[in-house]
Amino acid sequence: MLLTTIAMSACGGSNNSPTPTSVKISDAATRCAALVGTTVPPSAFALPTGGAKFTAAAIVPSVPASGTTPATPEYCKVTGSIAAASASDSSILYQVNLPSEWNFKTVQFGGAGTNGTVITAEGNVVNAGSAVTPLQRGFVTFGGDSGHQGGSAEFFLNDTATANYGKLSVKKTKDLATALIQTYYKTAQKRNYYIGGSKGGQEGLHAAQSYAADYDGVMAYYPAAQFGSLVLSWYRLWETAYSTPGAALLPAKVTLLQNAVRTACDNLDGVADGIVSNLEACKVAFSVQTLRCPGGADTGDTCLSDKQIATLDTGASPMNFAFPMPNGISSVGPWPMYNLGDLSFIFSASGLGTDSIYYLAFLPGDIKYAFVGDANAPVTGFDYRLYKSRVDRMTNFYDASNPNLDNFVNKNGKLLLVHGTTDLLVPTSMTTAYYNSLGARYGSKLKDFARYYIAPGFGHGSGAFTLQWDSLTALDTWVETGKAPESPVVTDGAATTKGRTRPLCEYPSWPRYNGTGDVNLAASYACVAS
Repeated sequence: MLLTTIAMSACGGSNNSPTPTSVKISDAATRCAALVGTTVPPSAFALPTGGAKFTAAAIVPSVPASGTTPATPEYCKVTGSIAAASASDSSILYQVNLPSEWNFKTVQFGGAGTNGTVITAEGNVVNAGSAVTPLQRGFVTFGGDSGHQGGSAEFFLNDTATANYGKLSVKKTKDLATALIQTYYKTAQKRNYYIGGSKGGQEGLHAAQSYAADYDGVMAYYPAAQFGSLVLSWYRLWETAYSTPGAALLPAKVTLLQNAVRTACDNLDGVADGIVSNLEACKVAFSVQTLRCPGGADTGDTCLSDKQIATLDTGASPMNFAFPMPNGISSVGPWPMYNLGDLSFIFSASGLGTDSIYYLAFLPGDIKYAFVGDANAPVTGFDYRLYKSRVDRMTNFYDASNPNLDNFVNKNGKLLLVHGTTDLLVPTSMTTAYYNSLGARYGSKLKDFARYYIAPGFGHGSGAFTLQWDSLTALDTWVETGKAPESPVVTDGAATTKGRTRPLCEYPSWPRYNGTGDVNLAASYACVAS
């Protein structure tokens, strides 16, 4: 049973009763074990399902504090599945962690890539570094696999799995957790947060756009909001690099380019620190033509050929679509080819396109299964214009660029967006475009519910500045107190520069060194917009 005084307060109690900040389960082992085999009816879900079951439930003992690491409290780990409405379709597998002392709040963890693996939610949220984990703070945490198992993209051939991956699993997993919380604690949650990066960031945007009633706050890092459109732009750059012999850059040429950019642009923010922060000035200071081989032919590692420059220029320019994507999106890009972008995503060490990250992680599966619908379709020579109906259908499943957040705004929801300047998987330009679309809709009211930060040197989860930030505290504080993050400080987790700090500047500003003070401390920088 719940502790009597807290149970009374959680249920309302008298008018003089203090508002509880946590609830403690005195018989957690018994309650946890009793969950095994319990089912959740389809009626508990807002979307069609076949109901759910709790397959396993076990107490995970508390872990005492050690040094600077805080204690991890005891919790009940529950795993199971949410059945599809049709028995022939795959289930959504999930894990929910129920602390024996709960703060009435939840954190739903976002997925990554094509998902297919259950997010255990037992560790920290993305890009949190050494911050205290949600479980250590007393949050219920949970995640799922989005409705298919394994890394193969073959699930795109199934409509239910595709829709679950697109966004429906976000809501279904949330409804499962809500039902479980009510069963276990005999009371409802007070706050719900969604935190994720990349695909998980896209899921977070879906939470705000489509399921606002369920979420009080969303933290989206480098969100793949326009996932289908992004795949098409990856293919365009990949095809440019590898369909013409000699058009890709080998490691020595990548180093040549990056060193030239550093020489021209690194100190434009007032300090040479391996980070290009003043992006606008860098556009003027650096020209790739200074690296052109005499005559344009490839004469070695000390210059770039015309073919290689053409590949870089392709990435540095937007891909304009032959027909509009969801929400009127007409282009993707540009990519950070000329400001120390992480070119390892497109250029492999061997020079073979088939072992580039774009290809290994996404292109064959997405093209064959998502856009063509044929496991035997070739990857080379793909022309998305020939598959318009399927491209429209697939991009509509995934796209999370709808600027209509009226329901989220009306319930006082809060949105944090963070993107890095060197991301070559999801370009910063796309998040900027989405934020600007919010600005066009909400005008001066935008900052009442949204903040957008651009982090120089940060890529797709790593980079010259590997950003670490306690975003959960920032988000929770904003929701609970109305105090938005002001001049947050982030820490670098990169191996060679670990521990240095910078201000996390709100778009469109960037951090400029003041000219005095420790170059490794955020206090020595100011956020400027020009």
